[in-house]
Amino acid sequence: MKKVAVFTNADSKLCDFFEANRFLIYERGKTGWEKTNETSFEKIVPSAPAATRKNTEALLPLIEGCNVLAGGALVGIPFSVFDRAGLHIFEIGELNSETFDGIMEELCNADAAIAAKEAIIREAKPVETSTPGVYFLDLVALQKECPEVTSKKAMMDFLQNTPFMELHLVCKHIPPWIENSGAYKVQITSDKAGTVQAIITRGC
Repeated sequence: MKKVAVFTNADSKLCDFFEANRFLIYERGKTGWEKTNETSFEKIVPSAPAATRKNTEALLPLIEGCNVLAGGALVGIPFSVFDRAGLHIFEIGELNSETFDGIMEELCNADAAIAAKEAIIREAKPVETSTPGVYFLDLVALQKECPEVTSKKAMMDFLQNTPFMELHLVCKHIPPWIENSGAYKVQITSDKAGTVQAIITRGC
C-alpha cells in the first residue's frame, strides 16, 4: 500500500516546513487516494542545530509507514533528518490525487532507472563478438554511464578467468595495472584525442 505524509498548517494548507504543525496521511486504495489519518504536532522553531535536529527526529514516529514526505519548502536540518530516515521528499504545489499519482510515477521511473543501472554494473565486462575468442569492451561508454565502475571491476575477473584470444578495448588510456603487469601484450590500433583503441592479448 502506498502512503504519503504531507505537512501542512493548522488549516490543512500547504506551507513551508517551519510553518507546519500537522501531518496529513494519504493512502492509495482501490478507489484512489484518501486521507486516512491526521496528526498535530508542535511547530519546529529554528534554534540551535542540536535542538532542531532532536525536535525534528521526534516527529518521525508520526509518519511511520510512509516512504514519501511532501509539502512546501523543506531545507536544512529537517531535510537532512527526513532524508536520512529514508523518506523520498517532494515539494508540491497542490494537494490532490494528480499530485500523488505524479509522485508515484516519478518514484517508479527512478526505481526503474536504478534497476537498469544496477544491471549494467552487474554485467560490466567484455562481451564476446561474432568471432569466438575475441571480446570487446567500450570502457569509455561504460564509465560515462556508470562512473563508479573501475577498469579493474570491469576487466580483472575477465582477464584472469576467461579464456580469450583478443580483447578489443576502447578506453581513455591503457590501465597501468594491465600495461605494467607483464601478463598481457597491448597493441594500440588508434590513439585519438581522448580515446584509445587497443587489442589486448595474453603475454607469452
